[in-house]
Formats: sequence, structure tokens, C-alpha cells
Amino acid sequence: MATPSRPALTTLSVRYNPPVAWGALALGVLNLLLGLLAPGPLINVILGVLFIVLGVIFFVRTYFTYSAAGRTLEVTAPIGARRSFRASGGDTLVVEGGRIVLVRADGRRKKLPVARWMSRRREWDAVVEAIGS
Repeated sequence: MATPSRPALTTLSVRYNPPVAWGALALGVLNLLLGLLAPGPLINVILGVLFIVLGVIFFVRTYFTYSAAGRTLEVTAPIGARRSFRASGGDTLVVEGGRIVLVRADGRRKKLPVARWMSRRREWDAVVEAIGS
């Protein structure tokens, strides 16, 4: 007797879009230079350091992952907090205008905290294809 086939256990990772990371780094360097060269409060130095750290995090961290087997989207915030959104029961995930939306069985809609412009195009497209199938 043949064993039944199992669905593919696919987990797709989506990284941050490089221009977003470069923008955060540029903003950080600009604020840091303004804070160091111009007399005044230290807010520009603090903001500069924060944006530089954020830019580096955007380069090295995963933005979110999608598990096709569990229909689960897990978002990792830049500060490290993780949130999971699961389409269970009659819930579905749909893509609308560059956003992923969780549609509950009763019709309520929740926009998930991921956006197309923050993601790498090929990786986003792979998740959209996995959600659609």
C-alpha cells in the first residue's frame, strides 16, 4: 500500500527592500553629521545613531516569513518582536494593493503589517503566488 503524499512544507522568507535600508542609513548619517557639526541639542546625534542601526537591521534581518503548510505569516519587527497571523478555519489570506489582508470567516478584514514597498520584489511575488494557490 502506497503512503499518501503530503503537502510541501514550504516556508518562504522575505527580506527588506535594499533601498529602504539605504534610505535609513543615509538619513542616519545625515542626522549624525548635523548633530556633530551643528551646535544644539543632541537629538540629531541620537536620531542618527538610531537610523543607522535601523538601516543595518534592514540589511541583515528577515522582514517576514510565510508558511504555506500552516497558512501562517510571521512578522519580525526591527526591534525583535514577533507576531504571527494564521488563516485557520474559514479564514483566508488575500493580497490587495500591495498589502496582505487576513479575511476572517465572518467577513472582518485585518490588514497585516507587511507592505510590498518594504519587500524584495521576487520574494514578495513568491509569497503572493503561494497565497494564491
